Amino acid sequence: MNILRKLSSISSPGIIRNFSVSPVNSANYKCKLLVVGGGSGGCTIAAKFARKLKKDEVFVLEPSTEHYYQPLWTLVGAGVKTVADTRRQEASVLPSNAKWIKHRAVSIDPKKGVVHTKNGDEIQYEYVVIAVGLKNDYDKVPGLSQALTDENSGVSTIYAPEYCEKTWRDLQRFKGGNAIFTFPDTLIKCPGAPQKIAYLADSYFRMTGTRSKSKVIFNTCLPVIFGVKKYADSLLKVVERKKIDVNYKTVLLEVRPDKKEAVFVNKDDKSKHTTMGYDLLHVTPPMSTPEFLRTNQELADVCGYLDVDKYTLQHKKYPNVYGIGDCTNTPNSKTAAAIAKQCHVLELNLVNTMREQAPSANYNGYGACPLLTEYGKCILAEFVYDGVPHETLPFDQLFSRCKLLVVGGGTGGCSIAARFARKLRPDDIIVVEPSKVHYYQPLFTLVGAGIKKFKESHRPQCSVLPKNIRWIQDQVVDFDPCNCVVHTCAGDKICYEYMVVAVGLENDYDKITGLKEALDDPKSGVSTIYSPHYCEKTWNNIKCFRGGHAVFTFPTTSGKCSGAAQKIMYLADDYWRRHKKRHLANITYATAGKAIFGVEKYATSLMRVADNRRIAVNYCLDLVELTKIGAVFVDDTGRTITLPYNLLHVTPPMSPPADLRRCTELVTDAGYLHVDPRSLQHQRFGNVFGVGDCLSTPNSKTAAAVSQQTAVVEKNLISVMQSKEPKAEYNGYGACPLLTSYSKGILAEFIYDKKPFETFPFDQSKERRILYHIKTKVFPYIYWKRMITGKWDGPGKIRKIINPFGK
Repeated sequence: MNILRKLSSISSPGIIRNFSVSPVNSANYKCKLLVVGGGSGGCTIAAKFARKLKKDEVFVLEPSTEHYYQPLWTLVGAGVKTVADTRRQEASVLPSNAKWIKHRAVSIDPKKGVVHTKNGDEIQYEYVVIAVGLKNDYDKVPGLSQALTDENSGVSTIYAPEYCEKTWRDLQRFKGGNAIFTFPDTLIKCPGAPQKIAYLADSYFRMTGTRSKSKVIFNTCLPVIFGVKKYADSLLKVVERKKIDVNYKTVLLEVRPDKKEAVFVNKDDKSKHTTMGYDLLHVTPPMSTPEFLRTNQELADVCGYLDVDKYTLQHKKYPNVYGIGDCTNTPNSKTAAAIAKQCHVLELNLVNTMREQAPSANYNGYGACPLLTEYGKCILAEFVYDGVPHETLPFDQLFSRCKLLVVGGGTGGCSIAARFARKLRPDDIIVVEPSKVHYYQPLFTLVGAGIKKFKESHRPQCSVLPKNIRWIQDQVVDFDPCNCVVHTCAGDKICYEYMVVAVGLENDYDKITGLKEALDDPKSGVSTIYSPHYCEKTWNNIKCFRGGHAVFTFPTTSGKCSGAAQKIMYLADDYWRRHKKRHLANITYATAGKAIFGVEKYATSLMRVADNRRIAVNYCLDLVELTKIGAVFVDDTGRTITLPYNLLHVTPPMSPPADLRRCTELVTDAGYLHVDPRSLQHQRFGNVFGVGDCLSTPNSKTAAAVSQQTAVVEKNLISVMQSKEPKAEYNGYGACPLLTSYSKGILAEFIYDKKPFETFPFDQSKERRILYHIKTKVFPYIYWKRMITGKWDGPGKIRKIINPFGK
């Protein structure tokens, strides 16, 4: 019954093409061309010659009934595809007029032109193409086979259809710890795949919130991260950005699944062993050619690979033998992309050989590796022999050209993009911004005080950018203003006519010894509202505070929203008062400055608040280290002072991103974009403007400043585009809504030279309820609906109506 059903399905038209299979008993065959292997290379060659030769003159020897598109296994391991997406029936991909022998080769005699199969068949050939690929040698790593078959071992590989979905399940189960990815001490197929799955895992961990609890490690036997320098340089930037630890010349020796340990050996010194614990282990297994080829001294080199001329792909000893794909000893990368070029060369040369002519076509070693660095982003490595890049697309010549390039997708970048999207043509504007999430950073203080939920502070980046611009989700790593070019982390090159730099500031945690470790420790009592990663921890620390010394710091370097360091302190004070804990607390504000606030009018009011709340204010103290004893400060005389703490809120030092600081043509000695403080045009490059915290302007770094800055840049950049002089001027406006409790606040507004410049017709330095509601309700609405859409130029028009005399 089963036999009849199988025969019926084979003969049903439209389901499977006609093909021949060998009988159960051993048999003798003769053919003009024998293709050993039915993978990518074997199928392609069979198809090419099935169109040239007569029916059944082409034989294909392939034991598997399923054909896999193996490069897709990486995407299976990352949850993008399923194994079913990578698989077709072998019969459906082989040419219908070729004869399929569904067995495996066990020996080949090139002198007699004979191949023997596992079930005893003998196939005589005139010409043979060997395309058997590589096989996984799991047994070369003790413990690996056992670990792979154990669903709960945390060990997987994307190099086999039976295990690549396990990789995805392991990523989903991963809750933190060591995630180790390996590269073996043998040639492998698709040598970029071990990195690809590591990068995708890193991205998945970031999306699921486990990356902060993880250490991602890439152990490779190679002395470099990639064999072609151009792409190696780009990939080094990727691992640096992703904070992936790379250990070179490190080879997996053993897996101990019972202990969740992996033993590695140094490639150059076999006596050096390292044992690493793992929570997730992705193994790229050692690989080799099939035994019938590896042990054939007539055909294989000393390493077991088919010994062919690297240009013609013809065997060096037997002219009727050709090879293709991973099983040959050509010094190219073993990738699926190499097959297309090899097949073209082999087709031409084998036809010549059949005509008794010398092969004339040459294979140049072409290979390609699409290196996925995260979901939705890829580096396409293409190269030929000797590691020479050989790219198809014109990305390196002119990846992108735009009229206006906006570097940074924060408040300023979004506002500028929105303003010019209404003036320029679609796709005239490119915004380069690496983050998928856009944060309204002033709300972090309210999150840290429990007034707002964290989810209210952010939206998807794609939802806040204009629809008719091009967003490149990448990071600019090199500015070349002399040539109007920037280079991105992924190796892309963008040419621009005009550029607006809006990259903001980054937190320099490493400038305070021990700070990053303390922030990552949930029990340390240390937090900051200056990061989306730690503002919720601030609220937790304030709620759980049981008394003792609470210290709030402010550094020597200027940062974004300098008033936030005090706001969270006043809110913590008020929370403890409302919950009957204030008598248990001593609060200290340790600032590296010489005054509590930079504008005298508001400093006077804030000192009154601090005095009334019994908050000790210490000046000229700069936090430099966290120890088990306490927080270590240095005063303006160089003396060291240690303050013990039970709760510590740190305002970290800040600076423009290192990628901007490195461009000496664009920045001041301090690393800030060197612009005219009035026009916001670069002092040297007239086609470059800047907005936001990264500027050298002597104003306070606040979100409110950006509204006026973007309006000024809009007018001046349009003038420059029209070959006119910029005339609009920025007056240094900034604002800081200083919440002093859960019901009141002070609204500091000022311009250059620290002059108050208030909007309302009352004294804004006094604590008022209306100012609390403006901060918590009005400003978030203005931000999401007006500011980042480029429709808010600041409160100037309101000021002229309600406070025309500037009282």
